Amino acid sequence: MKIPLPLRYALFISLCMLLWLAFEALVGLHDKYIAYHPYLSMLSVFIPVVFGYLAVKDKRSQLDGTITFKQALLTGVAVVVITAVLAVPVQLVFHYWINPYFFEDMIEYAVNNGKSSPEQAAMYFNITSYIIQSVLGTLVFGNIIALVVALLMRTKK
Repeated sequence: MKIPLPLRYALFISLCMLLWLAFEALVGLHDKYIAYHPYLSMLSVFIPVVFGYLAVKDKRSQLDGTITFKQALLTGVAVVVITAVLAVPVQLVFHYWINPYFFEDMIEYAVNNGKSSPEQAAMYFNITSYIIQSVLGTLVFGNIIALVVALLMRTKK
């Protein structure tokens, strides 16, 4: 069974993001080294950039080495939309099975370090908020990445 290219790359991105989150938890960025979490978690942006590039490169090779801006952009957008849908189960799996104490630890850190009140922290650090942030962030930043990759990967005929 051949998996369609956008689905294949969206699955790669989603799996890598889940592994990244698990790695963060494993090395202590969600508890012992929580102060570094906001900075080091930004490194995960390379995952969709790399796989977005590889998806368009793969599509270009399927098209005999040439790809228009529109074809490249549509490929990237398809990957982004599927990845945004898959962001929901990624968040659920991570927060319910891999690190069920994530929100408690983040709230405690934010409150104890004067970054927010308990009410503000609870409004930000919860599963609903993180699902919304994950889906919207994927759509916004993913489409920006798709646009840039399409501009860079297009070929002239």
